[in-house]
Amino acid sequence: MKRAIIALLVCVPALAFAEDAANLKDADAPKDRVPADKSGKKIDEKTDTTAAGAVQRTTEMCIDQEIADRLAIKRKRRGAVDRLFVKQGRHEFTIGGGYYESDLLSGTYIVGASYTYHMTDETAVEFAGWFTHANADILRALEDKRGVVITDTYEREYFAESLLVWSPVYGKLRLGGSIVHFDLHADIGVGVIDSKTSRGAAGVLGFGIKLFTGQAVAFRIDARNRTFRQDLLDERFLVNDSAITAGLSVFLPFHN
Repeated sequence: MKRAIIALLVCVPALAFAEDAANLKDADAPKDRVPADKSGKKIDEKTDTTAAGAVQRTTEMCIDQEIADRLAIKRKRRGAVDRLFVKQGRHEFTIGGGYYESDLLSGTYIVGASYTYHMTDETAVEFAGWFTHANADILRALEDKRGVVITDTYEREYFAESLLVWSPVYGKLRLGGSIVHFDLHADIGVGVIDSKTSRGAAGVLGFGIKLFTGQAVAFRIDARNRTFRQDLLDERFLVNDSAITAGLSVFLPFHN
């Protein structure tokens, strides 16, 4: 609104100046003299549209400037490009699994599920639970090396995590002949571990990508690192275990 008022304040003096210039030109010109153009050729007063043309061009300039200011305000208010897949205020349920790599034990599988509430399209909170187990091969190798017997070679491990999720990047890419929308996210949070070798808190850090299909389904790939203390054969270690998982997410409500 302020831009429109400023544009009018600029246009009105310009129009008045153009009209005054035209009137002064007519008043100074002799009544019995036929006006001529710059080349000296006489023209009829009825066809003299110089002043009118100047007024018209000035008016067009002011109107164009006012429209440009309004468009600039709209672009500023609109901000980011409209999203095909809106996450704000929606609930995301995910199931997935993947590969778990331990510092002290051999790699094995990991499965789990998570619930995510999206406060905005960029921020969310996530609660997740995961299950894995200790690989028996390396445990038997430790038995031979240390001369001790580990009773449970299939030791279960449970993870419960609470995370803050930030999605700063939203875009699209071409897969085959179709356009797929995606976002990149980073995760940070804390977790609790329940196993015979580890009982306590863990720090969680990760990142991932979501590929959206339709308005209710997304495929996601996550890589996360968990830092915690682990006891093995009467020794305590600070480990950094990592996992790469793939999952299928469903959003509620089913439409944006």
